[in-house]
Amino acid sequence: MGLLTKKILEYQQKKLVQAENSLKSHICKKEQLKETGSDKEIANQDKMIKIWSNNIEKIKREINKLQIKG
Repeated sequence: MGLLTKKILEYQQKKLVQAENSLKSHICKKEQLKETGSDKEIANQDKMIKIWSNNIEKIKREINKLQIKG
């Protein structure tokens, strides 16, 4: 595995951790809103959860490509 590929892989892994943290944050926020929030706020959190879940899957696929390539 080349140096550039290693750096890109490290970057993607950091991005994955950040994305997972964002997803957890939105899930927690949704749970809090179930008690006191409006339907609009809950729907917004559902959208954010879906977006971050998709982002995590994309990042994982990119990491897999780099590992296979390297």
